[in-house]
Amino acid sequence: MNAELNNHPEKLKVKLVPLAEKHLEAVMEIERDLFNQPWQVEDFRGLIAKPEALSLTALAENKVIGYSCCWIVIETAELGNIAVAREYQGRSVARTLLEATIKGCRKRKVTVLFLEVRSSNRRAIELYKRYRFAEIGIWRGYYSHPVEDALIMKLEL
Repeated sequence: MNAELNNHPEKLKVKLVPLAEKHLEAVMEIERDLFNQPWQVEDFRGLIAKPEALSLTALAENKVIGYSCCWIVIETAELGNIAVAREYQGRSVARTLLEATIKGCRKRKVTVLFLEVRSSNRRAIELYKRYRFAEIGIWRGYYSHPVEDALIMKLEL
């Protein structure tokens, strides 16, 4: 997961829209730039096709600058990914995506939101803690390239 804290005084105004096929080329560019093990385009297409998924695209001046992907099973959801293009990090885009995801989950009667994050991703972990996510466990060796533990976090909605 890639997320940022508001390190700059200027918060970027973004428009959030549902993730759609037309966004995937830009999403994949961000995904490949930020992650050692990027999702495949088919992963995103699968989420677009599922009504139980809550996937958002952040746009600035009609340009894709970030996205989030979440899927819901009954009253439980998992936040699979939040990513913001490097040049837009630190301007509250991840916060905007996270807030919209939490709001969307509440609207769909989700009671618990889970996520996994690289244990070294301090910026993301601090963001999640700001929103009252609690650390509930560790998956040893969950990530590869490089091998790293995942911190499991949970938010009671």
